[in-house]
Amino acid sequence: MTYKNKNEIIQPIEEIDPLEEDLEEFLSDGSEDIKNLEQTKNALGSKENIPSYQYIKQNKLQEGEEPLSRVVGHVNQKKELLCVIDWFKRSKELKEKGISIPKGVILFGDPGNGKSLLIKEIIRCCEAPVFVFQGEQMNVVEGICETFKKAREAGHAIIVFDELDLLINKERRVIRALQENLDGVESSDDILVLAATNYLRDIPDPLLRNGRLEKLIKIPYPTGEEALELFKKICKEFKLKLPEDLDEEELEISLNCISYVSVKAIVNDLVLRNGFDNITQEMIDQSIYNITDRIKDTPDEENIEVACHEAGHAVMAKHFPKYFTINRINISGASGEFHAKELERGYWPYEKVIADIQIAMAGVISEKVLFNKGSRGCESDLQRARINAYNMINMTGYSSCWETLPVIRQGARVETSTKRRRMERKIESLLKTCEKETTKYVKEHRDEIYRLGSLLLEKKHLKSSEIISCIG
Repeated sequence: MTYKNKNEIIQPIEEIDPLEEDLEEFLSDGSEDIKNLEQTKNALGSKENIPSYQYIKQNKLQEGEEPLSRVVGHVNQKKELLCVIDWFKRSKELKEKGISIPKGVILFGDPGNGKSLLIKEIIRCCEAPVFVFQGEQMNVVEGICETFKKAREAGHAIIVFDELDLLINKERRVIRALQENLDGVESSDDILVLAATNYLRDIPDPLLRNGRLEKLIKIPYPTGEEALELFKKICKEFKLKLPEDLDEEELEISLNCISYVSVKAIVNDLVLRNGFDNITQEMIDQSIYNITDRIKDTPDEENIEVACHEAGHAVMAKHFPKYFTINRINISGASGEFHAKELERGYWPYEKVIADIQIAMAGVISEKVLFNKGSRGCESDLQRARINAYNMINMTGYSSCWETLPVIRQGARVETSTKRRRMERKIESLLKTCEKETTKYVKEHRDEIYRLGSLLLEKKHLKSSEIISCIG
C-alpha cells in the first residue's frame, strides 16, 4: 500500500525485468537445439519469412532436484502448477479414461514477479518439446497456425506465448486464430499452451472460457517473508557476507511489497556500491532506498510541508495497528511516498476501509493543520479516499442492499439521476465524517507529525523502526 504526494508530474521509471526478458534468451538451456533467430533474420532479410516459432528441447531436472524449487515463494501457485505438470505428463492416460486436462494456462500479474521464470521451470519439469511463438513475422495469424501445426506434428508438446496481451492487441483476427487453433486441439493431441501477461483485463473473455486458456493463475508480489528469503538466497549466490547483527524482522518489513526483480536489484546495488565485505545494516537500507524509492530528485526544494504530509500518513496509520503496519517513508525534494504493510491481505471489513480512507486523508489534513495550506500533490490521496467511499456505498451494500449500483454495461438499465444523487450525498456524508475524525486526530498529534516530518526532511528516508522510535 502506497500513498504518494507529488507536486510535479513524474514520469515513472520503467522497470527492466530480467525474469521477463525475451524468451529467446531465457529459454536458452538447450542452445544446440535452437535455431538462431538473429542469423535467420539476416539470412532471409524479410520479416515475412522469419519463422513464427523457436523450437527448443529443454534440459531435464537434475537428479534429486525438486520441481519448481528454483522459484522462491509463490507456494499456492506452485502447488497448482505442479498439478498442471502432473496432468500434462499423464495426459494420454487421463484422456483414455475420458478425463480432459486444461489446454492452456495463463500466468498473470504485475511485472517482475517471476512469470517467465515459472514458465521456464514448468518446461523443465514437463520434459517435452517447446515451441515459443516469436510474433516477428508480418502475418501473425499464419504464424499462430504454423506454430500449432508444428506442435501437433511433434505430439506431446508445449506452446509458449509471452506477453500475450501485446500479441492479441495487434488485430482481432489474431484472437480468432487463437480461438480456432485452441478449439482445433483434438482429444488425441497432447499440447499444453503456456501464456504470460501483465494485464489479464486485456485478454478477451472468449479466450478464457473452458477448453481454451482456462487455467488462470495470478503471480502476486512476494510477502515480506518471501522477499527476505530471496534476498538471503541471492546474497548467498553472490557470496556476500551479511552483518552478524542483521535485523531480519526489520528487513522483512522493508522488503514488503517489493517485486522479486527489485530484490535482486537491491543486492546488485549493494555489491556495486560496497563490494562483498564489511556490509552493514545501513548499507542495506540505503540500497533498498536506491532501488525502491526512485523518485525524481529535486534537491533545491527542501520542503517541510511535504515531509509533514508523509509524516501525517504514518502517524495516522499508527492508530490502526490491527490492519496496517508502518513500512517506510521517504521524500525527494517536492515529492514523497508513504508505504504501509496490509495485514490479512484481502480481508476488508468496514473498519479497515474507514482506516484506509483516514490514512489517505491524513497527509493533506496535516498540511492544513500545521501550515494552513495544502498542495497539488494531494490529488492521488484524495482520489483513493473517494474511491474507497464510493465502493463502500455503491458496490458493497453498506448503505442498503437494495441501493447498490451495478457496473453500467452496454444495454443495461441505468439508475435514475435521483438515485444517483441520493447515493452521492451518502458518499459525501461518509467522507465528511472521516475528514472530521482525521482532523481531530491530527490536531491531537500535531507535535508528533512535525517531529517526524523534521526527521524525514533531515534523513530523506526512514524505515519502520526509525518511525516508531520517533513517534513512540
